[in-house]
Amino acid sequence: MAKTTMRSKCLVCSKSINVTLNGRSYRNDNYFGRIKLPSKPGKYKKTGTTKIGKLKVDVAKWTGKEKEVEYWECNKCFEEAAHESWLEDTIKKLFGKRCKDYVRHCPVCDAWFLYDTILEDARGEL
Repeated sequence: MAKTTMRSKCLVCSKSINVTLNGRSYRNDNYFGRIKLPSKPGKYKKTGTTKIGKLKVDVAKWTGKEKEVEYWECNKCFEEAAHESWLEDTIKKLFGKRCKDYVRHCPVCDAWFLYDTILEDARGEL
């Protein structure tokens, strides 16, 4: 089967990427399937609530049209997400889950505060 190259866009950083296709396989970047994204006009409308563990969260539905796109990530964005996940997993293993409310000088809260600070300050550089 002949190799072909296609251009796509990283859904995270919007950079253009070249993907080498070889039949049903590919190289140079990461494909996660097709997803639907909201398009204008529309808004999110609350449809109910659900529980995730002990956390109660709102459930919302997009009222406007949706556009289906292929979800591609460049290698840099993919690796950055893997590093974030590693750091989060390590903090969870060493200190436990986040406290429900932030308490100053609590070792668990301080560890998660540091995690949030690192991600915020290093966004795009990991």
